[in-house]
Amino acid sequence: MHMISIRTFNEQGLNEFERIIGQIKNNELKNIPDELLFNEYFSEVCEPIINIEKVDYKYKGELVPYLVEKLNLRSSKYLYFDKGLWSWLTAIYFDNICPIDGNGSRKVNEAAFYVLRDPKNYTKYYRHLLAYPCRLYSELDDSSKIFLIGNFSKRGEITEQFGAYQEIALNKGILDAANIMYWDDSTKNLKRGAAGKGAGSARRLVRIIRQYQLTYDLNSMSGNEIVQLLPQEFSKWGKPVYRVSGAV
Repeated sequence: MHMISIRTFNEQGLNEFERIIGQIKNNELKNIPDELLFNEYFSEVCEPIINIEKVDYKYKGELVPYLVEKLNLRSSKYLYFDKGLWSWLTAIYFDNICPIDGNGSRKVNEAAFYVLRDPKNYTKYYRHLLAYPCRLYSELDDSSKIFLIGNFSKRGEITEQFGAYQEIALNKGILDAANIMYWDDSTKNLKRGAAGKGAGSARRLVRIIRQYQLTYDLNSMSGNEIVQLLPQEFSKWGKPVYRVSGAV
């Protein structure tokens, strides 16, 4: 087993990583050079030293828990916003996060998916394919499972809709309500139709939750309690949902 000491990019490393991402996107380069990953000019070993394995995890549900555990992230929340750390981790696991397809190319998205942005700019911060799901899993454990579906190449409708609003993505009760309705334990995936745009969909849930946040203290409510507030359109998911006065 080959272990690697986790490193963190400095400013030169962050800039070079972003430049290389652009080259890969333009098919001018295929892989992340070892020089970027391990050269002292671009990065330094983190202290205290943490060793990781170059695991072949393609799915978020595998790699995210692995890194949360290795980083002891639940006790090291200050790492959530470490741009150098998460960008380097994305570079070292680039084959997992942005694999080469059957045509020998990589589907590269905008740089914010790989190079962590300033957390004060939440609309960019939450796009990071590694830092953001690791933070959610660290904070919410099993309640975050709807964010950890599939591989890294597709962010998915749930991540786009729920993740766009920090007060929703980090609210355990709201995510538990979503899991109660949309999660299928038999397939370990979303129920068919949950990621659509129609009545009772996740997109509709976000819209209604944002309105409820103006009148209800959702932070103090459980997932089941939130489900009970929802209008009749959500009863299609087989849960006892009762319309309340003033519901949308």
